[in-house]
Amino acid sequence: MSDFAPPLSGATDHADLPVTNGILKGRDGWLFLWDGSNEVHRYYTEPEFFAAPQVAGWAALLKGRSERCARMGAEYRHLVVPDKISVYPQYLPVTLPHYGGHPTAQFSRALSGDAAYVDILPDLRGERGNWAERVERGGGEAVGSDVFFFKTDSHWTFEGCQVGYLRLCESLGVTPCDLSKARPGAGREMTLDLGGKLSPPVLEHARFGRVLRQSKRQRENEMVRYNEREGLAKGAPAFVGCMVHNHNAQPQAIQKRVVVFGDSFCEFRGHLLTAMLSETFRDVHFVWSTSLDWGFIEALNPDIVITEIAERFVNRLPTDDFTVDPA
Repeated sequence: MSDFAPPLSGATDHADLPVTNGILKGRDGWLFLWDGSNEVHRYYTEPEFFAAPQVAGWAALLKGRSERCARMGAEYRHLVVPDKISVYPQYLPVTLPHYGGHPTAQFSRALSGDAAYVDILPDLRGERGNWAERVERGGGEAVGSDVFFFKTDSHWTFEGCQVGYLRLCESLGVTPCDLSKARPGAGREMTLDLGGKLSPPVLEHARFGRVLRQSKRQRENEMVRYNEREGLAKGAPAFVGCMVHNHNAQPQAIQKRVVVFGDSFCEFRGHLLTAMLSETFRDVHFVWSTSLDWGFIEALNPDIVITEIAERFVNRLPTDDFTVDPA
């Protein structure tokens, strides 16, 4: 293969791409989500798919959230986890015509002065310091910024999650916890979410850290209980609406209450961002939703409110009318 990917001339020229079941096959074994309900490729090929009006909508939403949190005495932070296409364009089989207009690139420019927005795109791309040397390593042969995402999954690794976690801590002015004991073990060959869409499935040696150690779960709702009882094992999980409360009684825990609304990059299980925050703060309440439930938040009277969303979901502006079922 040549050193440079050939250009993709327009949004309609997809027929010759190596796309199978919505998965784009990249260089060196990298797989990317391309089609599907979120139409990820359109962020990189169609200038009007996510443009100034959408960016303005997000800016207004974050401003409104920040102001409402401030009125209740809480700090607010928002994190967008970049898509793999945004982080690793060097592994794409083509050069995308609108690559620089993807949402996190636009947010980096438009929200650079917004204290609520935690920008991790330059960190994950290795453009703002060598974060691969700053995080606890999870093992494996990947080097540099390649460690931050799985090759055959749409999600970040133990290392990639730390980048978001450390930037959040920095933004909030708090000392991050020691994650050295959370390093993943040997791991195993397994089918991840992108590799599983191909036939035959593409396996990857995956490692997951056990982050949640000092903090203990105090409560979960029925949706979490269903997932842990049978939903995950049957391959029929239900995620939106999952709620957990973790409590950290250790004296080194920062004595603050944190509410997190996020998605699969946070998780209710003990290996990603929710767990890292739970090891840091006294109380962390996580809800799997990109829209907020203000009644739920106000009843908890938190010190900090954090929202997280995957880049591929940002074309649907949250309406913040969600209702959490805590039972």
